[in-house]
Amino acid sequence: MYQYFAFISFQSADASAALRLQHAIESYRLPAVLCKKHAVPRRIRPLYCYLNDMHSGEELMQELKQRMEQSRYLIVVCSPQSARSVYVNSGIDYFVSLGRRDSIIPIIVDGIPYSSDPETECFPEALRRHFPKHADPLQDHSILGINVREAGVSRRQAYDRAMLMVVARMLQLDYDGLLLRERQRRRRRAIGWTILSSIMVLALACTWYLSQTVTVGITPYEATPRNESLPPCRPISVSLTIANEQKRDTLLPADSTLLFPNIPPRYIGREAHILMRADGFIPCDTTIVLRKQNTLPLRRDAELYGHIRFRAIGKRQLLTVAGHSVQPDENGIVDLRVPIGQQRTSYPVAWKNGRDTIFMPCGEDDVIIIEP
Repeated sequence: MYQYFAFISFQSADASAALRLQHAIESYRLPAVLCKKHAVPRRIRPLYCYLNDMHSGEELMQELKQRMEQSRYLIVVCSPQSARSVYVNSGIDYFVSLGRRDSIIPIIVDGIPYSSDPETECFPEALRRHFPKHADPLQDHSILGINVREAGVSRRQAYDRAMLMVVARMLQLDYDGLLLRERQRRRRRAIGWTILSSIMVLALACTWYLSQTVTVGITPYEATPRNESLPPCRPISVSLTIANEQKRDTLLPADSTLLFPNIPPRYIGREAHILMRADGFIPCDTTIVLRKQNTLPLRRDAELYGHIRFRAIGKRQLLTVAGHSVQPDENGIVDLRVPIGQQRTSYPVAWKNGRDTIFMPCGEDDVIIIEP
């Protein structure tokens, strides 16, 4: 039983590439379907990274031997620097001596394999000795290095491909099938992130929308015929009730619209109750579908200035009231209604030998003395 999946051998100049590869392999999770089908673990870990020039001599060799014996594979990070490293070459020789020649996986991070130029050669001498270049690349003793410097792809994509090649090699899986599944998984993940991002944006938009407020305007208008002889419908007391919350204000004579600020926008389009009161007008008590601008009617109370009712004391005779001829009843009561368009705040009362004025509103307690 091996303690490590792989021992990663590298020269200190390639430490960042080695650690990046280690993180990519250890954090990768194989598809569950493949794990069940091929009886392989979901994660490839642990891997052992050893900075091979930290120690020297016998101390290094003992460390290498112990860790390599506990490792199933040897991953060699290949570059012109590692090709010249004594420790990398020694490690390859020892791993081969353990009978695990076919468990060596080269990862090319710089340089050219089998270039015969010390400045560009990336394969250590031990690797080239145990795996000599052959004219037929399909021969068993030829070795295929995994290159993270592929042309036409980004560095991240190259490392991802290299990681998948290493995983496929170590677990004896088909690389193309693994790559296809990984692309499908990333596509699903991208779709999931897109959906999640959309939901988050929508949630933020809803939160922002719900936190905003709007101003609602209430504009009353006189629904009955206008009469300049009567007092205007100002001031007007307005009560706005939304979801059991009541707001009150007064529309002054100088204004045409009463504004209610700080209304949550979610109430727009919902039912709201409005009560408007003004002297001389019938209260407007109604439920509306709330809009940002709302126009509501006010109707004059036709009785207030239009119902003339008083008592005439004196000789009973024909009277002229507001231009109408009226005969008081046996009790001297005069009862007359005037259309809104003809209404006034006071009306002249005339009889044969005199005249007086009745002021509105009036009632039976108002008396006109008819002089003989």
